Amino acid sequence: MVHRSQDAHEAPTGASWNVFKHARSRLFRKYVLLFVAVVSIALIANGLLEIFFSYQEHKESQTRIQREQAEAAAAKIGQFIKEIEGQIGWTTQLPWTASAIEQRRFDALRLLRQVPAITELSQLDSTGKEQLRVSRLAPLGGND
Repeated sequence: MVHRSQDAHEAPTGASWNVFKHARSRLFRKYVLLFVAVVSIALIANGLLEIFFSYQEHKESQTRIQREQAEAAAAKIGQFIKEIEGQIGWTTQLPWTASAIEQRRFDALRLLRQVPAITELSQLDSTGKEQLRVSRLAPLGGND
């Protein structure tokens, strides 16, 4: 009869096999838990970084859009002011004489009718004294 000795590479038999199997099972569970924990931490970190960068990108995009909207609004306002300046310009052509004041009043009233954005018009002479005031909000006879 041939008697075999157990090699180091052979699995144990009997009661020692249960202990060995139990130890391998616990070690396997520890490695699985460690692997799951590492992968979970990596995924969570990646998700948090993605959220952060997405937030930054969104914030920069919002800032750029708001800047463009503000520039467009400023351009429209500038154009609106230039149009009003051009429409007011023809009312300042007359010299300051007593006979011209009625013509100025007529031109000012016509300007108020043609340009709804203008609600009041005051004209000053070279010394800064108000010579004419016309308003669509004030009662008629607006010269003070």
